[in-house]
Amino acid sequence: MNTTVFGGVKITWFGHASLLFEHQEAAVYVDPYVLPPRPRLATLVLHTHSHSDHCVKAEKIMSTNTVVIGHGCPHAMRPIEIGEKALASGIVVEAVHAYNLPPKRYHPMGFGAGYVLTFSPQQSPTRIYVAGDTDLIPEMSSIKCGLACLPIGGTYTMDATEAARAVAAIKPKIAIPIHYNYLSETKADPEQFKRLSAEFLPSCDVRILNR
Repeated sequence: MNTTVFGGVKITWFGHASLLFEHQEAAVYVDPYVLPPRPRLATLVLHTHSHSDHCVKAEKIMSTNTVVIGHGCPHAMRPIEIGEKALASGIVVEAVHAYNLPPKRYHPMGFGAGYVLTFSPQQSPTRIYVAGDTDLIPEMSSIKCGLACLPIGGTYTMDATEAARAVAAIKPKIAIPIHYNYLSETKADPEQFKRLSAEFLPSCDVRILNR
C-alpha cells in the first residue's frame, strides 16, 4: 500500500518526494514529480524548491482552480518565504527551513523550504510536516506536528540514521520515510529507519509506504 490515514487526512506517496494529501474536498500535492497514470486534480500544489525533480508544472493535475504555492519555484502562482503562512483550500501552509549542513552544498539555507500543513485549523487541527530536501537541522526541534514526512535517501538529504534522530527531535506520533530509492544516488533501507526510530523514540509509529 502507498497510502495511510492520519487525523482524517489520507496520505499517498507516489515515490521520490511526491506526496498527495486528501482531506474533505482538498487535494494537496507536494513536489509532484512522480504521479500515477490518472491522478486526481489538485486544489493545491506545493513546491519545496527549484530543482527539476521538485519544481514541475505537472499539467495533468492542474485545473483552472488549482492554487500553486512555492518557495523559489518559478511555476508558483504565490511565492512563499520561510516563516510565512498562507491559507489555501482551507489549509494553513507554513514554510519552514530546509537546508544542507556543510560539507553538502546542494541546498543552502534559504534555497528551499519544508512545510507544516494544518488541516481543519478551526476545529481539531491535524498538523503534518513535510521536511523538504534537508539535513538534520536545529530548527526541527521547534516543529510541532502529529505526522512527519522525512527524507532518508542521503546524498542530497538526511540518511536513515539522521532522519531517525530527526524523529527524536520532532517527536511526531507518526513518521513516513520519503525521498529514497527513486534516484540512483538515494538508496536507503526504510526498515533501518524504522528500527532506529524505535530506539530513539519508541512511541513513534513509523509507516513505510510502498510506491
